[in-house]
Amino acid sequence: MKKDKTKLVIIDCDGVLYDPAELDINAMCYAFNDVCDDFGLQDEKFTSMEDCTYDKPVKGFCKYIEFLAQKLGIDTEDFIRKMVDHVDYSHLSLDESGILQKLTELSHKYKLCICSNNHKFHLNKVLKMRLGVEAAQLPIEVFDIMYAKQNGEFYTKESATFVAKLAKHYNIKADDFLWIDDNPKILEKVQSYGSRAVLITKQKLLIDVLQEL
Repeated sequence: MKKDKTKLVIIDCDGVLYDPAELDINAMCYAFNDVCDDFGLQDEKFTSMEDCTYDKPVKGFCKYIEFLAQKLGIDTEDFIRKMVDHVDYSHLSLDESGILQKLTELSHKYKLCICSNNHKFHLNKVLKMRLGVEAAQLPIEVFDIMYAKQNGEFYTKESATFVAKLAKHYNIKADDFLWIDDNPKILEKVQSYGSRAVLITKQKLLIDVLQEL
């Protein structure tokens, strides 16, 4: 791996920090539906995360949650916290490959962060189960879907808005970013900004990439 230009290493959470087989990709969808059941919102439910709001009055998962929270008269983060409480994280195994130790070592060589299109409540649950720590205890920063929210809009980590804010935060250009993710579409998008990317697969795990760095 060419790493001579790498200054910021950006690590995804879901499917990268852990084996996706340990937590269903639709876990948040099921949790959302559970919260809807709690509030008696049958018509607001959906079946999967893919295009989940295509038939809804507000498009985008986070935007739709915010819409429903306002409808219920509760805070958006209260709705999300209730969702996370419905997710079973017990199947996430504690990492034994040395990810946390390697992140600590690499933090003296690169800027590193975790970026996710999920919420910090979820990230903290994953980090606690997988690495034994929460975000505040990591040697690197963690950014969630709320990081680039502007004027009521949510911008995903692969969006130009999120990337520009991240570049400004670290004072590092996007073409000096290295993204580690399990989603080829996200990696294709960030590569359009000049960033480099590594795809996580069953044959190439996060610890393998970190060791190469």
